[in-house]
Amino acid sequence: MHARLLSLAILVLAPTAWADTAALSGTEIVQHCYYKYAGDDQRSHLLIALTDENGKKVKSEYLRLWKDYGGKDGVVDKVILFTTYPPDNKGVNFMRWGYTDPAKLADQWVYLPEMRMVRRVSQRDPKNMDWGFTDDDLRIRALDEDEHRRVQDTSQESEDFYVVESTPKHDLVYSKRVNWFKKADNWENCLQRRVDYYDKQGALVKKQFMKWEKIGEAWVWRTVVVRNLLSSVSAVYDMLDVDVNVGLDDAVFSERTLRRGYHP
Repeated sequence: MHARLLSLAILVLAPTAWADTAALSGTEIVQHCYYKYAGDDQRSHLLIALTDENGKKVKSEYLRLWKDYGGKDGVVDKVILFTTYPPDNKGVNFMRWGYTDPAKLADQWVYLPEMRMVRRVSQRDPKNMDWGFTDDDLRIRALDEDEHRRVQDTSQESEDFYVVESTPKHDLVYSKRVNWFKKADNWENCLQRRVDYYDKQGALVKKQFMKWEKIGEAWVWRTVVVRNLLSSVSAVYDMLDVDVNVGLDDAVFSERTLRRGYHP
């Protein structure tokens, strides 16, 4: 979903003694628990189910290709979605390139088969939170983009969490994000499980819940649920049949592939 629609970056961290967790700062917890290796690339099926305020559900399915660029030439990652459902939308394909510079908007394209044309797609209004993620929610945030403050640890449904309040230095949408990181017996298994989003007036507007799956050495999102408290809509993202480190070539992430499809 960093962003890769759902991607995560690598951060090499100095080890910290596990016995010292009570003294850890919010920044240290974010360093250890937020940045996870997602593989060099991924191939998966992405299912998205949207439910509106009236309970009506809309489902879509995609073949998803994602590649991590680790900041090379200013690129964080690239992703392509090939629509496989609903049938009427089959062949409508999307591509997104994300950048390390938080001030630089992602580049986005869509292929429209009826017109046989690739078009650039403008960024949505960042304040538009009607459905699931905003465009900015899709990317991994740099550590120094926010001030991180550890707040009171908590427990819920027999699980223990570090809770870190992250206040952005510059943000058009949110005043803060409150991150819940599940405690574990080692840093490898300390994972972000929930994010609460607050608007500029300080009101809680959105909740995000994540479940993870480990494939080899990589952590990937299995299910993400986003609930919008303003509009009463929700979005569920499921990643299925995930293959990690398949060796995707840079040439895959091109307008040519958008037109012709993916043929491994």
